[in-house]
Amino acid sequence: MKSLVVKISLVVSVLAVLVLALMPKVIGASIESATIDNLLALIPPEAQSQFEIRRDEFSDGWFSSSTTIELIYTPIGTDSIALSMDFDIDHGPLLQTEDGLSIGLAYAVIQPSIRNDLFDIAIDEISFPLPDITLKLLARFDQSMWVNMNVSALNFSDTAGEFNFSGLNANVDVASDQSANFSVQMGEVSATENADNSNVLIAGMTLTSSTAQMNDMLAESRATLSIPAVSSTLPLPFSVSDIGIEYGLQASPAEENFSEIYQTIQIANIESEIPVSSLSWLSEVKQVNNELLLDYYRLISELQNQINSDADAVSADFTELGQELYLLVLQNPLELNNRIEANSYDGDHTADLRVIWAGLNTLSNAAELDTNDAITALDMTLDISLDLEAIMRSPAAGLVDPYVQQGYLTVANGRVMIQASLQDSVLRVNGDELSLDQFF
Repeated sequence: MKSLVVKISLVVSVLAVLVLALMPKVIGASIESATIDNLLALIPPEAQSQFEIRRDEFSDGWFSSSTTIELIYTPIGTDSIALSMDFDIDHGPLLQTEDGLSIGLAYAVIQPSIRNDLFDIAIDEISFPLPDITLKLLARFDQSMWVNMNVSALNFSDTAGEFNFSGLNANVDVASDQSANFSVQMGEVSATENADNSNVLIAGMTLTSSTAQMNDMLAESRATLSIPAVSSTLPLPFSVSDIGIEYGLQASPAEENFSEIYQTIQIANIESEIPVSSLSWLSEVKQVNNELLLDYYRLISELQNQINSDADAVSADFTELGQELYLLVLQNPLELNNRIEANSYDGDHTADLRVIWAGLNTLSNAAELDTNDAITALDMTLDISLDLEAIMRSPAAGLVDPYVQQGYLTVANGRVMIQASLQDSVLRVNGDELSLDQFF
């Protein structure tokens, strides 16, 4: 019995060694197609016309491979940007990474370089070397992928001034179902020019985002950007701190096949010649028909294809594209909400604007738009509340009494207010109905 166990253990050990020895070659045989397929899978179908992937022959060994992949991005109206990436790939299942031993399909160290005319001109004008950029990629057995980018710190000074950059680190983690998390940590950036005694400072940056499906533009997604402080001495001296920006896209809870988009911008403290000391802005777009968004991306993709094939035809095609998008917006319902809160002249002020567009689904041509139909489809409310004492300290102080006399403003409880609405083709300002004929 004991000898049988020993034999079985020996067979299992030999098989394990053979698997570990053969798997790198098996993985290497499929690494080329897997690499390209994974890159293509990250690009939404609506945007793939703006990307092209070129590759050199894979130099395929038993335990490692190497190749160069070039990703060419052609945004509308500007020159192409080519990102060349030299891959040095280690085959799994055992991978020696910079963080130690790991298990996975492949691990790659990537050396990137950018080729673009404007970028090249800007680089030629810089008198100091750029920081080193290193990319690392780990492909796991479950088809998930992790990518890390590290930009080294850079400190440079001469008689003209100095530039300091504390470095940047970014991570992308893409799961097998194409959900993804993205994060960026950037250190402090400062630049000083001695000739005019100017200085610019960005006290770091943090960016995080997530998406339910990376290759789907309509998938639920979130993004948050925070910057501790930004300041500059010229041409307009200013200093802002505690900057926060949030963005989100989600399915509409009220209606299927509709989406909602929101964005917030908050600046806790502003010091400048502009008399605003803090700002908060919330913007929402609701009842967005998913078909409208897909049509928009489709039209953009078609325009990109036309630019690539015949640049001379772009002008006419761009006009036609604009008309198609305009008609789509007119036909589909939409809700816009904006709320602004600001502190100015030592007073707190708010403004709320809500616009509901019912849509004209029977409209077949934008040129046939009737003003009366558009007014009927529009539901709008505006509510502005300003601190009276602050306004009286501002250049607008002389306008308060005349506008109050004309009924455009009301004053109560230390606030200057405007309340306006356009509903059921009736315009009201501070409760009084106004004729629309004076505006059309």
